[in-house]
Amino acid sequence: MAQAVRGVMAGLMLGAAALPMAAQSLALPAADPVGIARSGAQVAYGYSLEAASTNPALLASLRENRGFYLAAGLDLASTQQSLESNQRTTFSTDRNRGIGAFGAAFRLSPAFSLGLKLDEPFMRHGRLRDDAPSRFLGDGLDLSARRLEGQMAWALSPNVSFGLGLGAARLSFESSSVMRFGVPLDPSQPTSGINPVQGLVEQRVAQSGNKTVPSYSLGLRWAINPRWTLGAAHQSGLKGDLKLSAGFRDANLGLYANDGLSIAPLGTAPRATALLGASTPVQAGSRTLELPSQTSVGFRHRATPMITWEADLRWTSAGLRMPAFAAVSTPSGPVSAPSELPQGKSHLGLGASVEVELGKFWTVRGGLSLDQRSVEESAAEPLLGGSRTAAFSIGAGYRTWGGELSLGYQYRQSEDQDTRRLDGVWSAAGFRATGTRVRMEGMGHLLALGFKKTF
Repeated sequence: MAQAVRGVMAGLMLGAAALPMAAQSLALPAADPVGIARSGAQVAYGYSLEAASTNPALLASLRENRGFYLAAGLDLASTQQSLESNQRTTFSTDRNRGIGAFGAAFRLSPAFSLGLKLDEPFMRHGRLRDDAPSRFLGDGLDLSARRLEGQMAWALSPNVSFGLGLGAARLSFESSSVMRFGVPLDPSQPTSGINPVQGLVEQRVAQSGNKTVPSYSLGLRWAINPRWTLGAAHQSGLKGDLKLSAGFRDANLGLYANDGLSIAPLGTAPRATALLGASTPVQAGSRTLELPSQTSVGFRHRATPMITWEADLRWTSAGLRMPAFAAVSTPSGPVSAPSELPQGKSHLGLGASVEVELGKFWTVRGGLSLDQRSVEESAAEPLLGGSRTAAFSIGAGYRTWGGELSLGYQYRQSEDQDTRRLDGVWSAAGFRATGTRVRMEGMGHLLALGFKKTF
């Protein structure tokens, strides 16, 4: 048996070693340590309160009448961009965010159970440095979704159950981009033949907003026999029109001549200050934030009394859309970002997990996850990522204090992306791409600690 355990863990580690490298996915596999350690592959994992956050039908499979878990952790993400022309690399900042999860279950009768879950299905954050080559196409993003759902499960028989979750999600969004504005001789008046542009000022413009939107989930569990279980679940998409407020962030980032590269003429600084004072950031374009739905189907197999594994297939819809960047109303007219964040595309994902019970007290877990590209390659940029993604996770649980204390960790990556659309120059005539190749790389880590107790 020890050889079997070592074989399983060695296979997971070899799979992780073969993964490509770059930025992490927008969707989190879970926010609790057990779900993280399984890489989210738990749609058919009966007898697991944590798995019921993915598939509400699993509430009917729990052995105990009541139970709860509470978890907290960190999401860490970093990206980097390297210019082929000069081999200069810039790294992102604002890398860390806290995550949390809660779940509870109550059996009211042999055929009916209630549950409650709090999780964070989506998160993405990062800010590029002031000299990042892609800053004009967006330089900051802070996106999160916190979801609370009440759950119900009906057992039609000991082997078949259905589940339903109803609730709401709190969407939080902030984006920023770096823009340049022409500075005329008289900054309070529009540019003209007698009031020409005499330089450029660079400034960060940001917007933020929140929205509470409805959410739901559906689930099915079918225990084919004592060893094999089929599970299916659908998590709704999240969509809402945000109430966004826009404003300047930080002091101006630099002054330039009309060519966008040279040093600004003398006298530009006071005129630039006056121009920014006479300008107003406004929200322009779409205010809609849309996050995709997910549908999963999985098989769970209890290979031995000690070892259980599962394989899941996920379908993620094309419903990914970000609000337009803020614009600025100046005396010479509106100025907007030269590009918007890309929309998503539907894609498939595959997950696998294994759980090994080591004696009376210890349980070890591991998982792998692979996802297809979620954004068209021609629209690749560092804030949303969107290339093919892979992840490797491990974790352990220890039975103590009348419950189980668990730790879960996931290393999240996707393949490197090369593009020629990010690097550009913003002159008095506007933004233009230089065609220089830029490589985007990065990594992400997900870590959580939690405690579960059943009665």
